[in-house]
Amino acid sequence: MTPMKLIKVIGDVDESYVLSALETRDVHAKTNNRTSRSRSLLIAALVALMLLLVGCAVMYVLRLQDMSVGKETYTQTFDDSGKAIKPVEKEWDVLTPFGHSGDPIQLATKEWSDFLETYDPDGALMDNNPDHPEIPNQYEYTYSCYTQEMVEMVDEIAQKYDLKLLGELITFQEWQSEIFLEESGIGSLILPDSGAEMIGLSGLLYPPHNLRMEIGVKLKEIDTKLWAKVLYARKDYFPVNTLWGMDLSLLQQWNYTTRDGTVLLLALDHKGNCYIIADLSEAVMVLLVDGNFSGSAYPTAEEIMTKEQLEMVANVFDYSIQPQILDREAVMEKLAESDAAHDAETAYEPETYANFSEVLISRYDIPNHMAQYTFFDLTGDGVEELLLDYSGDGAIDEWHTIQDGEVQCFWGNNTFLCNGYVLEQYLPDSERDDYAQYYYRKADSDTAWLDLDYESMGEWIGGLSLIGGKWTFMPEFNSPDTEEVTEEEALSFMAQYPRISLDWKSVMNYPLSEDQTLSDYLNEKDVRVSDAELLDLYKTYLNERENMHYSHYRILDINGDGVDDLLLKRENDALLGNTDYYCLALTYRYGIVTGFASDFYLCEDGVLEHVDTRHAGGFGVEKDGHEFLRCDGLETEVLDFVAYNKSTASWQTDWWDNIPITEEEANAILAKYPRIDQGMRPISELYNE
Repeated sequence: MTPMKLIKVIGDVDESYVLSALETRDVHAKTNNRTSRSRSLLIAALVALMLLLVGCAVMYVLRLQDMSVGKETYTQTFDDSGKAIKPVEKEWDVLTPFGHSGDPIQLATKEWSDFLETYDPDGALMDNNPDHPEIPNQYEYTYSCYTQEMVEMVDEIAQKYDLKLLGELITFQEWQSEIFLEESGIGSLILPDSGAEMIGLSGLLYPPHNLRMEIGVKLKEIDTKLWAKVLYARKDYFPVNTLWGMDLSLLQQWNYTTRDGTVLLLALDHKGNCYIIADLSEAVMVLLVDGNFSGSAYPTAEEIMTKEQLEMVANVFDYSIQPQILDREAVMEKLAESDAAHDAETAYEPETYANFSEVLISRYDIPNHMAQYTFFDLTGDGVEELLLDYSGDGAIDEWHTIQDGEVQCFWGNNTFLCNGYVLEQYLPDSERDDYAQYYYRKADSDTAWLDLDYESMGEWIGGLSLIGGKWTFMPEFNSPDTEEVTEEEALSFMAQYPRISLDWKSVMNYPLSEDQTLSDYLNEKDVRVSDAELLDLYKTYLNERENMHYSHYRILDINGDGVDDLLLKRENDALLGNTDYYCLALTYRYGIVTGFASDFYLCEDGVLEHVDTRHAGGFGVEKDGHEFLRCDGLETEVLDFVAYNKSTASWQTDWWDNIPITEEEANAILAKYPRIDQGMRPISELYNE
């Protein structure tokens, strides 16, 4: 044990012993014999302590502070509840999880990070080339090098600190987790006697040993599915650059010994971010666990993982794993076979139709009274296409033409027809009213039959972007070379291509034949079945969707159409936050099982409450909305809506900030719709298990 480590441990000794030593020193002049005896006892105690420390290495206490490679300033603009505050400049530590206390990895990581800070800071040397043949894949994909200077710096740092280089990374998808576990020799990341269940595993292997994986875990003691990132780095290899910015004053950290004797450093912050760090003899293993059960960027103390729960989680992982050197060629062959099998299983097979009636029957299996259709010669080639508008806003969402006796289907993605056969693709952001994209292309018969998302769709005219109140013009499709324009210039450009009003008609009135509309066809399918048959239909629907992970259910007619609906709750999931509400309501209408409501609580008088949290700017503005609605068959009526804006600590009656109301008015609306007992029952009872 080094002197510095000894000092760190002595620093943790009870304060009373330090005071006793100081008192002994103070009375030295008065009683020589007593001082000698006391001093001898102190020396003996320190010698004993040193001998103990030499024989017991685990006495060294790892702290997050030991992993710091420097300081960095950041600006806080929201408090812990999400309320906007006057910007405050603060400082946090920049940490590397794989090295500490001045060891080679910590020094190498800092040197590499310092180099990246000043080398090509504006990315001027980067390009859009996905592969640089002159740079070995080991450097390009593992260490993110895109110039020879970066390659040389990686070599220089590795040699300076006597670290080996990692090989070219290998990606493992979730369906390839068994290949990864078998070929790496790990077998499992979970201890076999832990009672925990591993749900999903994917990530990267940096040969021969380093890992960056994501894993889902289910514990019996915690009623939620947890997600964690697993990082494993050998101490004799130059790791992939990993740095954290952490305000250590906002974390709890403590040392913990697992049931199998592994000494860990555990840490938990006020956002529910959890850290499990194992400093092993040959490697460092780190687990980052999502302990935020609310789904909010500003959880309360009751909505995050506790210290006791984190210790439970720490006990289920196997810290003795040692990824073995694998046969890269053999592994890549197995992964290719797995990809081919997965692609074949999930391959999209385009449907073919003989006429437009077959298209509409496939598109609408339940009535949609907002959807519209029209015929129009979209490209000016003398042949009319069938255009579909899903939501009744006049946008072309889909179009169809007949070529070689078969219907060809294409997606419009919210496109409007403008004068001169110009197509305007309008892409707003439902979360922001100051963001939108406008793309203009000239449609023609040679190119119009490609999706608008692609560059080859028609002749590019120009694009406009509105971001945060500022307008930019894009002269070429998907080009980084844009120019800022004024709002007047943007509107002037758009005015050159006014939208054309098309002759839209209700899709439900579309004539499938001379004597049958689409509405007639659907109504003929709308038959009722017995309770037993209905239950079997619901079970069949669920059995065909095994990956949905429903945990509770209830049978109840909530839309007043005389058909008992199946209400489903998904099992708790840390990524989804609190899921003690119904995630889906199913009913049987028009000959199919179909969903008609999602993410709701049951309230009095048949009202459903939909609670949603919307974010803007990452951890910035957050709003909690409460929407109250009533279902009438498959139609939904919104009764009331209120939202709490955390950034202003105020209430409003829309997602935007246009209609503020007082807290008393908001509480009065919430009080109109008290929740009732949700009546959830374990899903096993549905199957009589």
